[in-house]
Amino acid sequence: VFRPAQYKGKADFKRAIELYATELNDQGYNVYFSLNPIKRSFNGASASDDDILQYEFLLIDLDRAGEKKNPATDSEIKLATELGETILEFLTALGWPQPKRVMSGNGHHLYYRLDDLPNDPELKKLIKKVLNCLADNFNTKDIEVDRVVFNSSRITKFPGTIMRKGVESDDRPYRRATVYGN
Repeated sequence: VFRPAQYKGKADFKRAIELYATELNDQGYNVYFSLNPIKRSFNGASASDDDILQYEFLLIDLDRAGEKKNPATDSEIKLATELGETILEFLTALGWPQPKRVMSGNGHHLYYRLDDLPNDPELKKLIKKVLNCLADNFNTKDIEVDRVVFNSSRITKFPGTIMRKGVESDDRPYRRATVYGN
């Protein structure tokens, strides 16, 4: 268990987490993290929505339509990235801030920082409506907005680690989740 007090500051703690995630990934594990902070009182193996302190991020997850058992092709990654840029431009024109962008290993993620909003049913419904609205307006025959990533206990891939999902092949390789330069 990592305890921040045993490190020389946030940067030292962050580096220790990154090294541990890399070690696990090198052993063949997929590595995920909680998108939103877990309550200090949590004492379990897997956090549920009731265990989350607040919403800190909205995830817009773009993946190929249809079968998702195996890794994406280069073409599917490119299409997901292009749709992500279209959605980013649309939301920017509405006054939204710039998100963090990640190539997830199988698609494209936009992470929008929220103002530490309450983890309550009303906000959960609002986030679900936002994702459904984006999906209704931007989904294509090839790429879709994931409509089910609205829950506060959402986990997501740890950037810098390789996503091993399904069976890889020459045209569907495992890829490293990568943060874009913003």
